[in-house]
Amino acid sequence: MIEYDLAALGAMGQMARHLYALRDLENRLGQAPLWGPSHALVKQTQEAQRLIAQMQARLDRRLIVTLIGPSGSGKSTLLNALAGVDDLSPTGRHRPTTQELVVLASDAEAVAQWFEPLESNQLQIRTSRAAEALTHLILVDTPDTDSTQADRHWPLIEHAVARSDVLICVFDAQNPKRRDHADFMAPLVRRFHGASLVAVANQCDRLEARELTEVILPEFDTFLRQAWDTPPQRLLATSARRHLQAPRWEPQAGPRHAVDQFDELRDLIFNAFNQPGFGADRRLANARQIVEFMQEQVRQAVENSRSALAEAADKITVAGQHALGKAMESLRSNDSRLVLGVHVRLYQALAQRWVGPVGWLVAIWSRLILFGTGLVALVKLGNPIRQIFGLISAWRRYKEGSAALESLNNPLRVDSALQQFQRTWWTLWPDIAERLIQGGFAPQVRRMEMGRDAEAGILVRDLWNEALDAEIERRANGLSHFLLQAVFNLPPLGLLGYVGWLTASRFLTGQYLAGDFFMHALLSTVIVLLLCFFLLQAAVRLTANRDRIQERAFQSVRQSLGDHPMVAGREVAEQARLVLALAVDREVKENGRD
Repeated sequence: MIEYDLAALGAMGQMARHLYALRDLENRLGQAPLWGPSHALVKQTQEAQRLIAQMQARLDRRLIVTLIGPSGSGKSTLLNALAGVDDLSPTGRHRPTTQELVVLASDAEAVAQWFEPLESNQLQIRTSRAAEALTHLILVDTPDTDSTQADRHWPLIEHAVARSDVLICVFDAQNPKRRDHADFMAPLVRRFHGASLVAVANQCDRLEARELTEVILPEFDTFLRQAWDTPPQRLLATSARRHLQAPRWEPQAGPRHAVDQFDELRDLIFNAFNQPGFGADRRLANARQIVEFMQEQVRQAVENSRSALAEAADKITVAGQHALGKAMESLRSNDSRLVLGVHVRLYQALAQRWVGPVGWLVAIWSRLILFGTGLVALVKLGNPIRQIFGLISAWRRYKEGSAALESLNNPLRVDSALQQFQRTWWTLWPDIAERLIQGGFAPQVRRMEMGRDAEAGILVRDLWNEALDAEIERRANGLSHFLLQAVFNLPPLGLLGYVGWLTASRFLTGQYLAGDFFMHALLSTVIVLLLCFFLLQAAVRLTANRDRIQERAFQSVRQSLGDHPMVAGREVAEQARLVLALAVDREVKENGRD
């Protein structure tokens, strides 16, 4: 009993995993609404979830074995023969003979649990001595799949099949390869695992034995494997009429041979299927079949679109890079103030983080840059007259430094760059849209419009300011690491410490140092300090030049915008990538199983 309970818990867990896989598939398909096949696939996935949820709800109930087949195949005769009662299900020449679901069971209450809410004229429950042995199974006969009263009978067939765990598909052995019969059953059998499908070529007694075994059955087996996505595990040739209590053969119409696998079919139903726990096994197998079927449906749909979408995705990548390049050219547009503005902001951020002698120079340098090129010229080698003129012009250049800071956040400049990005993107979009349409996307992708309004402009400018500040702060943090500060501050601090130690030690011993010593010590310290600062400047130039900072900031703006109307085409591009990812994930899973 404990083992059965644990098995039931395991089965519930597997069912939950199957449902999760389908919900995940539905969610991912729903993220690509512009891809035409996604809508039908979402509905199929929802129906698949409903079927598996029904299986999950009836894991501990009896196995349902259902007979389906076309008119004249002998389903009712087969049920009567299995039940051991000739008139349990109506037979005869009148079509359709079976007008409702005829159920063979030992427990009417168990049947009611399965087939609610059918009315009394849609369901007949029968029992027999043979039925008493079916303690774990219910056997169902259905109307013909090609019934002349299809409007009334087809819902009954679907109702029964939706609650079934095993299908026994019955065909007339004299003409089993009727294309319409196989096509009628195809949407029904695809819900079942192959081990849950049994094909029966009934009325085989009317054929020649050699023709039956060497031609008809092998060809029929091949036919079903080609006609159905899920071929049946067993194909049996039966003569159900032979096993009635009173066969009533027509004159000169008796069996032509002894080939008959009815006993194998009966043993399969009454022994193999009629076992405790077999119903849960079949339901788990059928649930797995449904999930794999849906995954294969998605894979086939994606495969049909794959070539065009892959080409569109490549073009989108190229177009995005080209548009970004144009936008960056606009941002770099020969504005000398822009170079100064980036460096002023960067050195201001460094000044807040650096300590020690080099930190003092960083702070001074940040102010020198702000005051303009005049004071900057004082610390550079060159013509002395030009250096003095720089000092005089520094205050006049202060306004230029302030304007440089403002130019970084100039809304007109940012808008111009984004407009250039959009203009380049939409110039390349028509060719991309045609590839997307070839890949199954809706024609409306041709008419994707570029949104432009005041709110969008404010959003972009705010994002740009935040992204630029964040990138400058990130670069400043990287250039202000504790070890980096220690390396650059160590030489001047070491020299200052050495001079201080010499001065103190000589003073305490009465050996006073000459003034030239202090002059040379000061000059050496200044030279070492400036050399360390210049090396730091070189590191700043290499790792944090203004082009790199702006490019990273602009990429951050693009990422933040996402599917905002300013970049409407990106939403379509993302959907194309999602569709392609569905096929990639499927291939990864298949390779993992291999």
